[in-house]
Amino acid sequence: FLQMRLLADVGRLERQWLEVIDNAIDKRQFAEVTTPGADVEFTVTHGLGFIPLGYLVTKKDKAAVVYDGATAWTTESIFLKCNVATTAIRILIF
Repeated sequence: FLQMRLLADVGRLERQWLEVIDNAIDKRQFAEVTTPGADVEFTVTHGLGFIPLGYLVTKKDKAAVVYDGATAWTTESIFLKCNVATTAIRILIF
C-alpha cells in the first residue's frame, strides 16, 4: 500500500519513477568517495557494465551539492562535481 500511495503522488512521472525503482533495486552499486577541490570534476567507477540512469547521494559529511560533471557517462564510470572541497560522499548508482 505504501508503494502504491507514493507512486500515485508522482503523477505524470510515474513511468520514470517505476524505471528508477526497478533499476535501483535490481542493478545498483554503492560508491564512497571524497571529492577533490570545489567544482572540480571527478570520476566514480561503478562496474555496472551499462550506462547508469542516475545516482542518489545517500550520505555526505558536509553541507554540499553533488551534481553532474561535463563528461559523458560510460559503462564503467560516471563523472560528478561537488561545490565543496573534500566532502566524503556515499552514492547509490543505478
